[in-house]
Amino acid sequence: MSRRGITKPDPVAILKGMEEACRSCSAGLSNRLEIAGEWAGIAFRIGASSLVTPLEEVAEILEYPELSVVPGTRMWVRGIANVRGSLLTVIDLGAYLGGRMTPVTTRTRLLVVDHNGVCSGLAVDEVSGLKHFMHAEFCEDDICTDDGLQPYARHGFRRGESCWGLISLYALADAPQFLRVAV
Repeated sequence: MSRRGITKPDPVAILKGMEEACRSCSAGLSNRLEIAGEWAGIAFRIGASSLVTPLEEVAEILEYPELSVVPGTRMWVRGIANVRGSLLTVIDLGAYLGGRMTPVTTRTRLLVVDHNGVCSGLAVDEVSGLKHFMHAEFCEDDICTDDGLQPYARHGFRRGESCWGLISLYALADAPQFLRVAV
């Protein structure tokens, strides 16, 4: 109570009340918003291959950082980067998959995958952002991907003349050869 007998509202109590009201209204709602018949993922490019990966498999997208080279590693290991105080191994995804080294440009990005104790930044030519596909655009045959992608991209999406291979970064992180970085 104040000097004049007027009680000031407790801001913490007000916020708790709002939180409880929101929680009671959201009971039974899904944590993910999904439009019926639609799939969304992160679209990116490696060389001439247009690819998408499930949104939940990308921890974050980073600009290409300064790297420290790690001697005695395979040529597709670009090095390590200090990202907000944590070391991140940077893998050239194009070179790992048997293609060419990714040229570093202003569009080069890292897709960070963090799965089963493997945390790596995968260098790709560019990231297009979030891409939505209708389930009817899903295809299992002829997904227009290079041979190196086949173990990780078995399906895809076709929209008109464009074909997008669906690659699993988790399958990539689980692959024993991905973990063999020493020469």
